[in-house]
Parts: sequence; C-alpha cells; structure tokens
Amino acid sequence: MQVMQKLTDDIYKRLFVTSDTHFNHNQEFIYKQRGYDNPQQMTDDMIDIINSTVGEDGILLHLGDFCLNTTKEQYDDIISRLKIKEIWMLWGNHNNPIQKNYGGTVEQVCAYNRNVFIKYLGHYFTFRKGKNAFVCFHFPIQIWDGMNEGSMHLCGHSHGHNVISRPESGTEKILDCGWDIHKKPLTMSEIEAIMSVKVINSLHHA
Repeated sequence: MQVMQKLTDDIYKRLFVTSDTHFNHNQEFIYKQRGYDNPQQMTDDMIDIINSTVGEDGILLHLGDFCLNTTKEQYDDIISRLKIKEIWMLWGNHNNPIQKNYGGTVEQVCAYNRNVFIKYLGHYFTFRKGKNAFVCFHFPIQIWDGMNEGSMHLCGHSHGHNVISRPESGTEKILDCGWDIHKKPLTMSEIEAIMSVKVINSLHHA
C-alpha cells in the first residue's frame, strides 16, 4: 500500500484536480460533445481555461487520459503552453506518448519551459490534509482504502456516465473529476463542498 502523503496548507490551497482532458483527441464524440468544431479548438480552449483557473503558482493533479492522437512533440508543446507551476500526473488507460517516453519509473520529474514541472505518480496516489484523506485513481473503485472512515475517492474515466461518481449523487464519497462534467479543474474547496453532501455507505467494509 502506498504511503499517504501529508500536504501542507500552502500546497493544498494551490491544488486543482481534473481528469480526461483528452487533448488533441480527434473523435467527434469527444470534441463535438464538448461544443467544439475540431480537436485543435478544444485543445486551445482547455489550455486557456486551465491557465486562467489554476494560475502561474497553481498545481494541477491530473487523474489520467491527458491526451490522445498526440506525438511527443505535440505533447511537449501542450505542456509548454500551460502557464502553471506543476502537474501531478496519474496514468489512465490512454497513456502514449507520455508513458512511452517518460514512464520508465513509477515517479519521475521532468522540467519544461516556463518552469512547469511534471511529477509522474504512477497509477495510484493518496494524500491527506488534516482529517481529509483522498484516494486517487483513474478508474472509479467500488471499495477503497479508508472509505468507512470518510476517505474520499477522486477518479475519472467515466466521462460523467457513472451515476455514483457524479457530483449530484448522494451515495458514496466518490467524485468523477473529469472535464466533461466540470469543464474546468476543481479546487480542493469545491471538492470538499461536493463531498460534504455525499454519505458513507456502511454496507461496504474496507
């Protein structure tokens, strides 16, 4: 089991979460469903939204499926246009070209221009701030570590189609942080507010 990282107040306040951006994905069921005419328009707009939301001192926790149909050079270009401090990257089910070029170790830090740093965290990441504990994984999990004690599960993958992980679902402290639902990265305060109305299902015993 991975050791749960304890975040400082400063990092927690600067942390934003998203998933399934699918930069450059050239399938109409992705970019047209989001209201764009083509994948380049989608990519450009998402970059602008991330920059204006996260900010130059912010940290973006990305829960997987960062991009598709993307070369290493195109990936590097997207990263170079993100005017933020750090990206914490989890693997999804669509990882190339990232994992092929940078995924040799479980955690690896790569520096890009504009002082953007990327931490590749592998598939699974847990962190804590005070009494709030979070289990992060690309896929929604039915039972996760500490869920009966109020641990919260942050995921993606479902593009809003998994009813239980949607923000309006009152059962289970699980949240789909994907772009198709929220249209932007979420602050930890926004995540806490959504989770506060979800209940702990006592039928599960982790």
